Amino acid sequence: MTRQQIRIVIIVIIALFLVAMTSCRSSNPVVTVPVETRIEVRERLVEVPMPADSSMMTAYFECDSNYNVLLKSFDEHRSARMATSINLDAGKLSYQVIRVSDTVYLTARDSIVYKEIAFPVNVPVEINRLTGFQHFQIWTGRCLLAIGALFVAYKIIV
Repeated sequence: MTRQQIRIVIIVIIALFLVAMTSCRSSNPVVTVPVETRIEVRERLVEVPMPADSSMMTAYFECDSNYNVLLKSFDEHRSARMATSINLDAGKLSYQVIRVSDTVYLTARDSIVYKEIAFPVNVPVEINRLTGFQHFQIWTGRCLLAIGALFVAYKIIV
């Protein structure tokens, strides 16, 4: 064999090796799932009791010569939501305070955030279907094998 023929055989062997190493490679594409964020706002009523009110009474008493207690003056200060009643009966002072209950309902908003985190997912690839590049590699490999076989047959005959 001449040097030129050895170079051709080496080139053919390298080409066959490259075709054999790269033709069967399969890849699994990775798909990223998009992130979805959803915000849900809920309104609800919150019961807020009103603070306690106040009431103040000032009364002046005096005694007569028979030692009877008499109410001289009476002064009362109270807020709007207080109901009071006073009674002086036979030396007994009764003061009653009734607080009129009042509750206010305020609107409160609650926000709930639903956040989904994206993560990569491997998508399965059909194994039995060849790509266009794999068809090209098979066709090139067959042509190179045919050329190699013809070259070996030619060398045997000559």
